[in-house]
Order: sequence, then C-alpha cells, then structure tokens
Amino acid sequence: MSRGTERLVEVAAMIGRRLNTAVKDVVPPEAQVHLLNAQRELLTALFLIYEHQSGARRPASTTSRRRPRARARVQRIEIE
Repeated sequence: MSRGTERLVEVAAMIGRRLNTAVKDVVPPEAQVHLLNAQRELLTALFLIYEHQSGARRPASTTSRRRPRARARVQRIEIE
C-alpha cells in the first residue's frame, strides 16, 4: 500500500468515527448496522478506484516484455 493510500485510509477512518458518534444519537441501533456496512462498502470501493487510478498513471517499465499478438489463422476457401 502506498503512502498516499495509507494517508487516505487514516482520513477516512477519522471521518467515519466522527460520523458514527453523530449518528448514534439520531439513528436506531438496527439502522446503524446497515449504515456501517454501507460505509465500509463505499470506502472499499473508493480505495479500489484510487489504487486502480494511481496504478494506471505509473509509467510502464522499459524492461517489461509484451506478449506477442496471436496471429489469426486464415484459410482460403476454393469457390467453384
């Protein structure tokens, strides 16, 4: 995990703790469980998107080898 991702996780956890304390006074306990699960799923999706985007921005190494393309096999059909 990169340093940027770790920092993002820390900020998200802090925001989550603050939201949870505010929600406890207003939302019933049954709904709190659903909200916490939704929050966890949302954060997971955001981290995956962030990691995917940051990985896409990394320059490709010059030492990596590309797999050669598979050549299509064409057969000639005789027409009478």
